[in-house]
Amino acid sequence: MTTPEHTLVGVLGAMSLGLHTRLGWTAIAFAAVVSNVPDLDGLPMLLDMERFEAGHRVWGHNLLAIMMTTIFAAFLQFRFRWIEWFATRITPLVPSDARIQNPSSHLQPGFTSLLLIGLVFQSTHLLCDITVSGGQGLSDWHVKPFWPFNETAYVFPLIPWGDIGPTIIMMLGAIGIAKLGNAKRLSIVALCVVCLYMLGRGYARGAFTAFEA
Repeated sequence: MTTPEHTLVGVLGAMSLGLHTRLGWTAIAFAAVVSNVPDLDGLPMLLDMERFEAGHRVWGHNLLAIMMTTIFAAFLQFRFRWIEWFATRITPLVPSDARIQNPSSHLQPGFTSLLLIGLVFQSTHLLCDITVSGGQGLSDWHVKPFWPFNETAYVFPLIPWGDIGPTIIMMLGAIGIAKLGNAKRLSIVALCVVCLYMLGRGYARGAFTAFEA
């Protein structure tokens, strides 16, 4: 998946769990950010493609890295409230009719809640990358969740990389939430439709052939 899709999975996933009402908008923003953290192992692209190909979906896409970065991100948010700091800087740049009307600013996720959010949505990132792979002349890109202790790699390509179906579905869900409210229900519906879409596309691509045999 691409960065916008991982972000939408974080936002809709957190809302489907009702975190926006129980922990406030900060929890949703935190989920959106940490959903993309594993892709930091793609930064070597800025140096050379050889390092990128060796490290992407390896160095950051494993449970050890997820635990370490989650603890670090949760500590920073709990101690310094960097999400709120950033929000106060960009709010003046956002049109008044697009600003959060009920931010629930009195709600602040605790350290344990932040840890759980980080672990859940970074792990979800791995599942997304395992099921979105290949296509457009690209080979399947395996994920090694137990690296560096175990080199076993996994991939189950349901849809090809770059498929815009999930993006459209999740964006429509987000627009529906902005227009109609009822964030929890619409988030669940959007994510369920995405899952059904991926299963359908996977069946059409023959992803389940081995099981049928």
